Amino acid sequence: MIRHGLATAGVDSLDPGLDPLGLRQADATAEFLRGSDVGRLVVSPLRRTRETAQPLAEAFGLAAEIREEVAEVFDPAMPATERTAMIGPFMAGRWTDQPPHLLDWRKRVVRTLIELGVAGKAAGHDVVVVSHYIAIGVAIGLATNDDRVVPMPIPNCSITILEAGRLGLSLIAGATTPHLSGELVTGARTALPGGPA
Repeated sequence: MIRHGLATAGVDSLDPGLDPLGLRQADATAEFLRGSDVGRLVVSPLRRTRETAQPLAEAFGLAAEIREEVAEVFDPAMPATERTAMIGPFMAGRWTDQPPHLLDWRKRVVRTLIELGVAGKAAGHDVVVVSHYIAIGVAIGLATNDDRVVPMPIPNCSITILEAGRLGLSLIAGATTPHLSGELVTGARTALPGGPA
């Protein structure tokens, strides 16, 4: 799983694209993964993930497959003011304290990631999923049995390696950034641009 690159805006904008630094992060990530045995590229429908996936698609010679199940946690109909008020307490929370609609979203993410991973394993190739902070946190939390919404910092364009089986996910490497030079590591502690690194 790859978190999208740095976006031009945060939760106050529903579908921002990448800022120039985010484009550099995406290019560095694609170059780092070039030559990997990737047979499928899955991406959230949001612009920042699609723009992050573009250099990956070119590096792998694949078309990106859009999947709603790996999209952002926010309901697209939620007003920006409500998203902004919700994100801090939500990210500091635990899944056991979340309302049913968020738990349902989490189950869809998990089910989709397991399905994609099992299918990739059966086909003999890796699957790259370009997604969002919270969805990647869901995968890491499941794999490590951690109930926190944010089980670890997840920088922009970090790479999380998971192995999927019928019983769940195993974490191989969480939110790594060896492919990003110092100035390209952003957003580790927050999904909000301009927040703490």
